[in-house]
Amino acid sequence: MNKGIIAALVMVFSITEAKSQFSVMKLVGNGTKDYKLGFGAFIKAAFPVNEGSCITLEGAVNIFFLYDGYSSYNGTIMCPLKAGYRYTLNKTGQGLYIEPQVGFNLYGLTSLQDDYGRQIDLKYHGVVFAAGTGYLFTVWDQPFDLNFRYETVIAHGGSNNFISLGISRFISFKKRDSE
Repeated sequence: MNKGIIAALVMVFSITEAKSQFSVMKLVGNGTKDYKLGFGAFIKAAFPVNEGSCITLEGAVNIFFLYDGYSSYNGTIMCPLKAGYRYTLNKTGQGLYIEPQVGFNLYGLTSLQDDYGRQIDLKYHGVVFAAGTGYLFTVWDQPFDLNFRYETVIAHGGSNNFISLGISRFISFKKRDSE
């Protein structure tokens, strides 16, 4: 899983240079008890539709390491690209919101050891569905987002499911109208 090192470097660059978002995640479902907490970095852009809602575009790198007694390079990497619709409940563009998303996992890799200690790399692509909620607020005129999300990547008749908690500074490409 040498690609994991590259993905980690991309994540560090994204967090420090691109003012992207960071999240902590946990894989859930069958066969996930041996996974540690995962980490992700994503860049999310918002395009306001009206005062209380935005169309969002998001690209991410998510890394989950496996507790399997073998190499520390075992685990799963996912790189989804998603579009969504964020709706603030008070219709102001601030405060509590809901956000459904749909997209495609551009790159997925699960690395693990078989019963004989041989490395197995399983690559996959698939449709991504996510449902999130969060709270939008500003600090010193900078927009921030505290969010919680459930996401599933469907591929080859199975799925990878995870929950995520994140804090982010989001990027908007259009000013909202203000009085």
